[in-house]
Amino acid sequence: MSFSPVQKLSVGTGIALAVLAIVGLTTFLGIRQMIGSEQAVANTNAAIAKLDRVVTRTLDAENAQRGYISTGAESFLEGLDEAQNDVEYALDSLRTLTEDDPEQRRNLDQLGPLISVRFRDVRAAVATRRRAGRDAAEKLLSSETAVRSRGGAGPIASRMRDEEMRVLGDRMRTMTTTGRSARRLILIGTLFSLVLALIAVQPARPSVARRLTERMSRALLLSPELQITQAESARHAGDRLRRLEQIVHALQVPLSAEEVAQLLLQKGAPPLVASLGVVVQRRGDGYLVLRSLGDAVPGLRDGAMLAADLVAPIAQAEQAAEPVVIESATERAKLFPSLGSFSGTGTSDGAFVAAPLTASDGVHGVLLLAFAAQRTFGDDERAYLATLGRLGGLALARVGS
Repeated sequence: MSFSPVQKLSVGTGIALAVLAIVGLTTFLGIRQMIGSEQAVANTNAAIAKLDRVVTRTLDAENAQRGYISTGAESFLEGLDEAQNDVEYALDSLRTLTEDDPEQRRNLDQLGPLISVRFRDVRAAVATRRRAGRDAAEKLLSSETAVRSRGGAGPIASRMRDEEMRVLGDRMRTMTTTGRSARRLILIGTLFSLVLALIAVQPARPSVARRLTERMSRALLLSPELQITQAESARHAGDRLRRLEQIVHALQVPLSAEEVAQLLLQKGAPPLVASLGVVVQRRGDGYLVLRSLGDAVPGLRDGAMLAADLVAPIAQAEQAAEPVVIESATERAKLFPSLGSFSGTGTSDGAFVAAPLTASDGVHGVLLLAFAAQRTFGDDERAYLATLGRLGGLALARVGS
């Protein structure tokens, strides 16, 4: 069966368009999966942080109990209610974050009652100290099960944390694989469509090609724009994944705290396009600037102690173990009215984010990224910052151990 030049052109063009449509649909699904994976990574990081919060704040309550029993000073009990409220809030958040994981829900069902019993024991020992004295309270204390003992809540929390770390690794690998597959499919599909189009137009007379081109140009106008948008989204997601892989690889060798800070700024910060990047770490009552990149005021330069008028967002991020995100100058002035300037020229006094560098035993530093103007931070960027903070915190924890 022979085909006319117009028929050959139509068939070839139709196949090429079909291939482009398949590539576009598959790429769209891949990008949507990557975005979903980034959100899942953020949820996993949040679950890890909440588990650490449960153990840490329960330990705070135990320390307050021991201090009060030993000295009888009421000041030790000031934070007891706050610690219990923090733990209950963290447990409620964990129930939401683990609702799709039956095994973690079973672990959480065991963890919650143990934590409740532990706080009940803490308050019972405090009441015994008030009523019967130190000796009776210490006797009661010796019979209690501490949070990190074999029969306490600590082992269950550790088991849940290990499972979340495993899930985090699986999701990171899935994101990497999906990104690579999307890039490969875009390239192969585009090349194949180009070859088909070139073959199809060969037998067409110039006049036919000209008429068909004029008729089809309007219909095809949106396809390249859609393809560019999808390719750009895949490229940004792929760049963040590559940088996280590079950071993980670099952290496999021992590094100093300053080298870890340099790695976070040089490899981790560029995708967010900040005008200033700083990594600080607590030293006594203040904060030491480990590394800074950009036009910074003297109080934000390498080796300097953080200026007092710049401490507020850093301290809040460290205390809450959650990022402090400011998206505009108006929000900045409202929440931190006394905050000083990050740069001498005003090029970094718009939006900013202070991301805690966290590990299982707490916060080991803060990453500050500042911007010249206001901007919003999407869910994918927040997930990326949370992962970057987890990697940096684990590395700094190893330095301090």
